[in-house]
Amino acid sequence: MNASTDWSRGYPVSESYPPAWHYFQSPAHLRAICALMGVAWEVGPDTPLSIAEVGCGTGYTAAMLAAGTPNAQVLGLDYNPAHIAEARSLANAAGLQNLRYEEADLADLSEAALDGLPEFDLITVHGVWSWVGDPVREGLLRLLRRRLKPGGIVMISYNAMPGAAGSQGLARWVRAALQSATDPAAGIERAKQQVRQLVAAEAAHLLPSGWRRMFTDDDTAVRPGYVLHEFLTEHWRPSFFADVAASMATARCEFVGSASIDENFPQMSLSAAQRALWDEAPDEAGRQLLLDLCSPRAFRRDVYVRGMRRVPRGPAVDALWLAAADHADGPVSLKTQAGVAELPQPLIDAVRAALRTGPQTIAALRGLPGCGKATPSELAALLIGSNTAQPLWQRPGEGPGWDRAVAAARRFNAVASERLAPYGVGAGQLGLATPALGGGLAVSALELAVARWGNAVAATSGDGCDVNEADAAWDADTLLRRLVPPGPGPAPEILEGLGQTVRQILAQKIPAWRGLGMA
Repeated sequence: MNASTDWSRGYPVSESYPPAWHYFQSPAHLRAICALMGVAWEVGPDTPLSIAEVGCGTGYTAAMLAAGTPNAQVLGLDYNPAHIAEARSLANAAGLQNLRYEEADLADLSEAALDGLPEFDLITVHGVWSWVGDPVREGLLRLLRRRLKPGGIVMISYNAMPGAAGSQGLARWVRAALQSATDPAAGIERAKQQVRQLVAAEAAHLLPSGWRRMFTDDDTAVRPGYVLHEFLTEHWRPSFFADVAASMATARCEFVGSASIDENFPQMSLSAAQRALWDEAPDEAGRQLLLDLCSPRAFRRDVYVRGMRRVPRGPAVDALWLAAADHADGPVSLKTQAGVAELPQPLIDAVRAALRTGPQTIAALRGLPGCGKATPSELAALLIGSNTAQPLWQRPGEGPGWDRAVAAARRFNAVASERLAPYGVGAGQLGLATPALGGGLAVSALELAVARWGNAVAATSGDGCDVNEADAAWDADTLLRRLVPPGPGPAPEILEGLGQTVRQILAQKIPAWRGLGMA
């Protein structure tokens, strides 16, 4: 199976990359990261932002950013014409006027073409760097040098060394299995069979990893588009932080921190002995290498700024607004690189009670019972990192364009959920767009379907209904009839489990969605 062509530069183009929404690409989250690291990034809902997503695929993330930041102009760049055609179709169907897509090969983009692009406040480069050859990497750096504004930021993700070192043999083996097959499905089955045989044979260098589990665990979903894009490229190679930082320096971009919030705090990511070594490291490159040596992960999400300006960290974090991500009860666990920590229950109870009344600043939350001993940065990291709360881009209901922005975001959500329905309830992480978050709230495919049909049912109740009528419109039995296809239905126990999940979504998610303008 040959999934590339002469124009593809060794990258597979026969299957589209599956859509997914990642919270760390939203300007609200990145603004919070900058505040936590004491770095100035002076943007907000009234700022006429310019955002670019490099390697936008079929356009889902760029569309989510456009729907969630109505005052921004968003540009999606990809070199695959099939991706751009699908992305434009999505944007047109959703009526997103602040979004455009361009087919562009960064390796060949001329200086004149670069200068024809706007200057950007934010450029996101997710899942590109590790999979492309040096000419494309250099093209990306030329884009940053010429079109990233002074003070603008970049989010760049990549497979990191040494964590990804153990996957290099697996990647080469799977690639050979895919290439020897006649079609993707046959190639994936061959790869699964061979990887399982290698594990059974105790291959010394086939170490446990998420990639290995994808081929050995029956419960792990294997999406053909994802597998082909991950394993069929000729160029995949993980990188050390210092090497990426040196490349970014050629565009005068300096490291801010990690978009994975816990990785910015040694006390959350390292043991006591490891923190002692962190304190002794001579520079940032040494500290980040230590983190990469000690963390059980093989992927980095780094934030850079073109022109570092420091601000007092405490006041910047205290000024952040947070909103509830759901209305669940019970304990909250925060997964960090060092393990799993359970947040103090008095803190969680106090924060949840306050957030259920509406968005709160970090300063206000620190004044609550049980929260007084937490520093601004600790409290923000705990709440955002555990997804108990999300940083706001715009406070719900504020501004003359709020209702119009909410209507546009809901229109996009309806179009996107309909288009993504074929991926099924086991699809990867998706999102619900809202101008409150400057992008979207991460949801499962089932939650996205519930939102789609729930909003449709609620709309039939007519405008002006009170809260009780609106709640009644989100009826579990009505939603189940929409979610389950006609004809022979699933087994009763499966249907019962689905019903319980839908009722849990209605109880825990809908109140938070309504507060964010998503329901």
